[in-house]
Amino acid sequence: MMPLKLPDAVSRASRKAGFHLRSLQPRSLPGLAPMFQTGVARLRLQGAWVTNLDALSLSETDEMLAMADRLCCQLPRGDVAFQGMAATASHSVGLASRQLMAHPAIFLWGLQHPWLNLAECYLRQPAAYLGCVLRREVPNQRQVGVRLWHQDGEDYKTIKVIVYLNDVADTGGPFEYIPRSLTPAYGQFRSVNNRIDNAAMAQVVEPERWRRCPGPRGTVIVADTASVFHHASVPNCDRYSLTFAYTTAAPKHRARCLQWCPYEETQVWTDIQARLSDRQTLALLGWRQGRYGLGQLL
Repeated sequence: MMPLKLPDAVSRASRKAGFHLRSLQPRSLPGLAPMFQTGVARLRLQGAWVTNLDALSLSETDEMLAMADRLCCQLPRGDVAFQGMAATASHSVGLASRQLMAHPAIFLWGLQHPWLNLAECYLRQPAAYLGCVLRREVPNQRQVGVRLWHQDGEDYKTIKVIVYLNDVADTGGPFEYIPRSLTPAYGQFRSVNNRIDNAAMAQVVEPERWRRCPGPRGTVIVADTASVFHHASVPNCDRYSLTFAYTTAAPKHRARCLQWCPYEETQVWTDIQARLSDRQTLALLGWRQGRYGLGQLL
């Protein structure tokens, strides 16, 4: 790894200091239902929280699942061509946010106020909704892409909500993570060029300390994927899931966040906006359009 140039190092330190300063500012946080209070506590302690759709009791869940099932049936079948160690397309097929915006039952499920409340209480800053993806993981036995151990880089804290759309057994490719207190630093993996497979991780954290999250259809995993090492384990059968993503409204890597769902002045965006409250509009569009002022972020 090349050493950072001084201006880069100063800029990086300044951004991180700004993030922590905003987190420490006194602010009025939204109320949370007891279930979501548990979620915030688990995120802070472990870095992840496992629950299920029934326990969350969110509105429009049946509609979200029905639409997701229809879209899963339309995804290409069979294996995928190898496109490189880092390529998601080397192990899965799916639909990105821009495609899912045409299906509001899915896209708007992640913009419900309980999710925004959880994100804001955990981040202690205004939350940004990046979007969602639907994926079919294929059993090609390759540990590539997000199957390698990694930490996400969109922000200093990044919340991902993963919903299993089929039963996921222990060998079916469940989400797996290293608890916050055990998560190592990237510097411990320099010899493998940060492409951390199971063998490399086992040299640093014993496999019995890894937390694998199998579960039936409707299992929900909420994780701070920027703070803990995690991956999708290699499946022995197709695995279907939805992932919803949240950061602060002033994320570390805005360009990377925009890749989830770039803003465009199209009819689809207009139709989505017409269905949103003011708070939902800020979470979806405020950070994309620079509407947050310094006072709102502090």
